[in-house]
Amino acid sequence: MVKHILLSLMLIVMAAGNAMASAGCCPPPPEGKSKEQMFREIQEFKMKFLAQEMDLKEDQQQKFFELYDEMSRKRFAAMKSARELERKVKKNADATEADYQAVTDAWNKAKTEDAAIAKEYDEKFSKFLTQKQIFQMKSAEDKFRKKMEEMRHKGRKGHNR
Repeated sequence: MVKHILLSLMLIVMAAGNAMASAGCCPPPPEGKSKEQMFREIQEFKMKFLAQEMDLKEDQQQKFFELYDEMSRKRFAAMKSARELERKVKKNADATEADYQAVTDAWNKAKTEDAAIAKEYDEKFSKFLTQKQIFQMKSAEDKFRKKMEEMRHKGRKGHNR
């Protein structure tokens, strides 16, 4: 029951974001919140969702939240330069083969770094989580990501952007 409530809440939050995006303009986020605040709220919601999906005990939660946040920041940083380079090349109508090769190389490097970070943190998580909980974390991350993608696509359907 609680899972359904959390998923419903997530859908409402994301629907509001999609409504703004599909309107073809970018009004400020609800309640005057910045993009950073909205991102942080979604991240907090994600961590609570993961904790619930993993059946974390109270004594595991604080450690998990701190370590997961640390891991997320490292993974985001590893992917940041590849995303920036990709955006730059997409906007450049005169992009060369070398530009596209640079993006491919950047993504390959970023994914390798991301995998190394995931492995490093799996070892750290295993000090206080069971292997089943680590597996559940990865499954819940996929579930959360798919729901977010579904919501983004629903907001874009029927709108030319």
